[in-house]
Amino acid sequence: MAQRIIDKAQDYDYVISKRPDLKVGIDAYLTSKDRQDLITA
Repeated sequence: MAQRIIDKAQDYDYVISKRPDLKVGIDAYLTSKDRQDLITA
């Protein structure tokens, strides 16, 4: 899912709204790939 956000295939807010259980993992992946700019509050 996080890679799809990076690829702009899906929106961060949409993914988190549908799968809040994945937020921690997605945030960690985006941070590890230096894409914190895609994480919205």
